[in-house]
Amino acid sequence: MEPISLILAALLAGVVTGAGQSASSAVQDAYAGLRDALKRRLAAKPAAQDAVEQFTRDPDAWKGNLEVHLQQAGAGQDQAILEAAASVLRQVDPEGASTGKYVVDLRGAAGVQVGDDNAQTNYFGSQPR
Repeated sequence: MEPISLILAALLAGVVTGAGQSASSAVQDAYAGLRDALKRRLAAKPAAQDAVEQFTRDPDAWKGNLEVHLQQAGAGQDQAILEAAASVLRQVDPEGASTGKYVVDLRGAAGVQVGDDNAQTNYFGSQPR
């Protein structure tokens, strides 16, 4: 999975599972670890920190904004963040994690779409008539 998408998926998974009182302690710990790693990386970027908070409240409205902030901050190359995000997803979706759902290698791929419940039409070469 592309690194920024992995981070966003983990944040969303933490929100959706309610990484608060109702979630298992393992999910709570993993989500807290991700949030801590993001805070460290975004320490000098208040707008990025705000985007993380807003995303947790309204993911659809804030996804694009947060994605830009994470890219600009180099979060996709921060191993601590990526490991924390993977940990959240392993806790929230152990079956998906064990089947490689969150490990996608797109090197050399063309016309690829990542995620669940997608629809895509690709035309390679000349357009069909």
